[in-house]
Amino acid sequence: MNKKNETLIHIAVWTVLLISPQMFMNHGNGISLHQFLFVSIVPLSIMVTFYANYLWLAPRYFAIGNKKAFFTINIIMILLLGIAVHVWMDMAHTSFDKRPRPNNNDYMFILMILRNIFNLAVSASIATTIQLSKRWQASESARRKAEAARTNAELKNLRSQINPHFLLNTLNNIYALTEFAPSKAQDAILQLSELLRHILYDNQHEFVNLKSEVQFLSNYTNLTKIRQPANVKVNFVADIPEPCNIMIAPLILISLIENAFKHGVSSVKPSYININIEADPKHIACNIRNSNFPKGQKDRSGHGIGLKYVDDRLKLIYPGKFTWTKGTDAEEKEYSSKIIIYDTKLCNN
Repeated sequence: MNKKNETLIHIAVWTVLLISPQMFMNHGNGISLHQFLFVSIVPLSIMVTFYANYLWLAPRYFAIGNKKAFFTINIIMILLLGIAVHVWMDMAHTSFDKRPRPNNNDYMFILMILRNIFNLAVSASIATTIQLSKRWQASESARRKAEAARTNAELKNLRSQINPHFLLNTLNNIYALTEFAPSKAQDAILQLSELLRHILYDNQHEFVNLKSEVQFLSNYTNLTKIRQPANVKVNFVADIPEPCNIMIAPLILISLIENAFKHGVSSVKPSYININIEADPKHIACNIRNSNFPKGQKDRSGHGIGLKYVDDRLKLIYPGKFTWTKGTDAEEKEYSSKIIIYDTKLCNN
């Protein structure tokens, strides 16, 4: 909420509080000065308490942890205002109302002051709550912006790393293909061209078309598959609706495929990687299953942002709108990772 709208809301609320009691007095016969002074003092005292807390006490004392000073000043202010309001109302009766008045005993005097104190305390509580809520929202917004900036920096780092490392390996593989499979080499060059175009241009947006992202993942899988030994079986299946208007955050799934190739392939034992991506107007699902050959701690090869960054990005971009289940089976022979994204705002309608 900008300052202008906030000011207008404050003016509207206090105008209603000041005017509404007077609208129901004397049944449309007008309002005397006595009546105006009588009914206005309560909302005015509430207003003073509200803004004393909203503009001064809550931000200067309560928000920084000095609660002792906050409550001390509030108690003194509310007690004095509660008594002052009762005295003022009593003076207004005395000065402007000549009709006989019932005798006020000590019980009624205390009861009226307690009523005033209660109203003022509620006003102070509301003002403090609103001020703390605004500070929390500002803090949360700043945190999310910082998190987004960090994630964007990591994404840019991923883009910068995926180019030279992946490009070098792929070009070496394509060079080898030209010797014995020229047609496959041509297909690989075309896939590499589309992959680099997606990285350099399409992925500069906050969200990209799911079909484009899936084609990027398919090209990446096919190019990586070239340098795998014959004992590795790779299957990539995508079920995307046509026409596809579903959007997804770019490069958010690539690390899952990188992880599958890194930890799911053995140079001598039979290995497999099964990648399945599907989507409908309600969800996007990526399910990857692979044989489990985990690398040791000393093996730090790879260039992805890692599974931790995937989790960070999912929490930032799709808060509360995704599930991610991952882990090995009972015999630890297979590793599976499944991400389901639920976000109706980004899906087909």
